[in-house]
Amino acid sequence: MGLASYYNEPNMSAPRVLGCFDVRDGARFEYSARPVDDRAGAWPEFPHRVFTCDGDRAALVRATVAYVVVDETPDGAPAVEKWMLRNARTYAAR
Repeated sequence: MGLASYYNEPNMSAPRVLGCFDVRDGARFEYSARPVDDRAGAWPEFPHRVFTCDGDRAALVRATVAYVVVDETPDGAPAVEKWMLRNARTYAAR
């Protein structure tokens, strides 16, 4: 399970929490847009940040699948896992 460490509020400086999803084992995760300076701009093809119990991970979240960076290879490339999503939902903008 991974819930965002903050919530959406007016005039916030952190990226908005965009939504949540469940994965196969029932764990729920929230995600936001990645901050501009996140990971020194590495991996721009992963525009989202998925919050996990041990921090956050760069990701690309789609309607039914998320590609989540779980590690980095010795040459600096992302090691990616494909997560099948259930109950994905986007939060309404306020």
